[in-house]
Amino acid sequence: MKGRKFVSIGAALALVLALTLVPVASPIMAAENQTATGNFTVGNTAPTVGTPAVTASMSPQAQAWVNVTITDNNKLSDLSTVKAVLFYDADGTYTDPGASPTPDTQTLAIMTWYASNNTFTIQSGASSTWSINNTTCTHPALTEYTGDWNFSFQPGKVATETSGSDRWFARVNATDSASATGSNNNSAAGSLMNFYGEINVNTTIVDFETVALGSGFAANNETADVKNIANGNYTENSKTDDGSGNGKWLGATANVTLNATGTPGAGEFSLAIDDTTTLASSVNMSTAYQAINSAGVQTGEAGYPGGNHGLWLAVGAAGIEPTEYSGTIYFQIVNA
Repeated sequence: MKGRKFVSIGAALALVLALTLVPVASPIMAAENQTATGNFTVGNTAPTVGTPAVTASMSPQAQAWVNVTITDNNKLSDLSTVKAVLFYDADGTYTDPGASPTPDTQTLAIMTWYASNNTFTIQSGASSTWSINNTTCTHPALTEYTGDWNFSFQPGKVATETSGSDRWFARVNATDSASATGSNNNSAAGSLMNFYGEINVNTTIVDFETVALGSGFAANNETADVKNIANGNYTENSKTDDGSGNGKWLGATANVTLNATGTPGAGEFSLAIDDTTTLASSVNMSTAYQAINSAGVQTGEAGYPGGNHGLWLAVGAAGIEPTEYSGTIYFQIVNA
């Protein structure tokens, strides 16, 4: 009995040892970390444009500004163009010129900033003296969402003069990359444009050559090429003397005296002038400026008349030595 019990215990121990030596598979674990992609798209918002500030009193060929604040909540880098349309309004109240008006040297200029090449340009009609200065034009950092655009320009010579209630206004359009556009609210007061007048005398010498004593205007006629440029109504004036205001033309050995009535006596001469070549509409010149065209109106860039002014000489019948006489003929343009 004792022997069988020992064998039984030994067999059980062997079985236990055998079971402990059998390999056991490791447990299979699920993935503990994974990812998914999240997306959203921000919708486009059109830019907003503040009220432009235009130089209150502008002068042709002088520095002027259009300044405006623009906001784009998608950031200013979303903008593609900023366009400032500066235009004249005859009745002094803002009348929207539309999104794509036609440039005109007298009444409308379009200044544009392009994001593609970061430049400012100007359109103002053909043969124009309007200009824009890329050096002094500025814009804010495009990483911001609001800031000021400053258009630095010079109005052209014939940008229409204001008088009374007429004014110049600005419309500013900001367009973004999605072609959404914002414009100003048009509540700004208009700006003034001062008078500009320019006179160009392209004839340096008016030579009547040899004239006969006692000869009248009809016998002695010459012309001078004189051109007026003005942005409003003007008067053209003229006078003559030897340069000192004493009413004489000077010769090598003698002088002659100006007779302002057109009927020169001994030792005198008379000079008539007109802005046409018609003697009948001429005026007799004196040592003081007087109008030879008192109804001049705004010109184009090319000016008016762009041709000849008539001059007529009359001399007394006696008392004038046979020598050459010379004096100065003055031309002036003033606001009418």
